[in-house]
Amino acid sequence: MSIEGIIVGLLAILIGAAWATYGLKAFTILLPIWAFFVGLLAGANWGFEFLGEGFLGSVTSWIIGLVLGVVLAALSYFFYYAAIALLGGTVGYTLTAGLLAAIGLDGFLSVVLGLIVGVLFAVAVIITAAPILLVIVLTAFSGAAAVVNGALILLGQIQLDSIDNGLMEGLMRYGAVSIIAWLVLAAAGVFYQLKDIGRNMADLTAPAPIDKTSYQY
Repeated sequence: MSIEGIIVGLLAILIGAAWATYGLKAFTILLPIWAFFVGLLAGANWGFEFLGEGFLGSVTSWIIGLVLGVVLAALSYFFYYAAIALLGGTVGYTLTAGLLAAIGLDGFLSVVLGLIVGVLFAVAVIITAAPILLVIVLTAFSGAAAVVNGALILLGQIQLDSIDNGLMEGLMRYGAVSIIAWLVLAAAGVFYQLKDIGRNMADLTAPAPIDKTSYQY
């Protein structure tokens, strides 16, 4: 296994687990970290698709990924509406692009369609003012996808380039077992977050649209 695979696998598990279980409670802390991780993968993939660089296999690929990751992380930390948009956008992009790649629609097409769906997700999250339950679901499902992919990479069941188009690609490539594991972990994440904030689902309301600290419990 390459050092790149070990690094990405560990990052996916650690960041994904935190995002799936504390995505709401520690939103302002974890979203920039999640945005950085998604930006790293997306930037490296764009370097591969448009510049011919290996996916996290060259210095240029790492630089592109790191730059995009830092930009997304900074936007999500310093600007509230950027944070809300990135919540939906990063989830929409990484799941859609990965799914398309897994069924054979990879390359430029998966990038473009992934971006389109990511924008739609971002707009939807902004319009709905990011209700608490939506934040919990998005963070639990995306975080669980990262955990499963990270575990598969470290166990040698999929290669690093199996997630170059998004986290859903790795799940689809491994098959039913990974999909089931993803759904189980996502459900556990939703349950844990609901239990952790100590709220009844009927009492869930949208957080204030300006103050990011409204996500802290």
